[in-house]
Amino acid sequence: MMSRTLNLADRVLALARLFEEMGRFQDALRLLARLAGFRKIPPEIAEETQARLARIYLRRGRYKQARRHLAAALAHRPEKAAYHYQMATAYDLDEEGDPQDAWVHYRRALALDPKQPECLADYGLLAICLGNDEEGLKSLRRAVDLAPANPDILGKLLEGLCQLERPQEARFLLRDALFRNPRHSGFRKLWSDFRFQQLREEQEAARRSEQIGQGRSSQRMLLPFLRPTDGLPIRSGRKQNRLDGASLPAPPHFPWPVSLPDKKHA
Repeated sequence: MMSRTLNLADRVLALARLFEEMGRFQDALRLLARLAGFRKIPPEIAEETQARLARIYLRRGRYKQARRHLAAALAHRPEKAAYHYQMATAYDLDEEGDPQDAWVHYRRALALDPKQPECLADYGLLAICLGNDEEGLKSLRRAVDLAPANPDILGKLLEGLCQLERPQEARFLLRDALFRNPRHSGFRKLWSDFRFQQLREEQEAARRSEQIGQGRSSQRMLLPFLRPTDGLPIRSGRKQNRLDGASLPAPPHFPWPVSLPDKKHA
């Protein structure tokens, strides 16, 4: 009976692997969920089943389910760095996740395997977001050193530098990478995106400056020889009182007759 269950588990897992490689994730989930319900299967099959379920849920943005299956996978192998990195990502990308939990799993993953460029880069960005700027930049630079030909890793370093308002350093690093990889489409796209973002920020800054200038010019201007009244009547030094009553307007003027000398005919 045990042999039949083992053979069935092997076949189901092999088919689930095939579906995942083909991108048929829903079919893979269906088979893996069925396999996870088996009571007696070898630990290595149970671990791989939980790890694959977590990976698919993580890909689909269902972070709570991913964390649940990663916890099961870590119960089988608590010292596997990849599981800790995936758990950190599941916390980091989740809007409802706790950044401190992500921080703990990032550090655990790097303690188990310090040469993970992707993990180093993601950890560096989280460190900057949490206010640990120096540690974050150090981790990002280490990631670029380990993967100098990876434009995604460099892009995360540029993102960190821009968050710290150091765009000139980011520009220098990007131009240096373009010089070393002139034909790499990923670095050229990174340069285009960087320039586009910088241009947008410059235009936004110019628009805000223009709005501030217009706001100042629209305020009421007071000439130096006028005193502000603040809505009250102006008082002069001498008070004038009108004593006579109002009179009717004067009648219209009639033209005076003009006597002209008699015309003389030639």
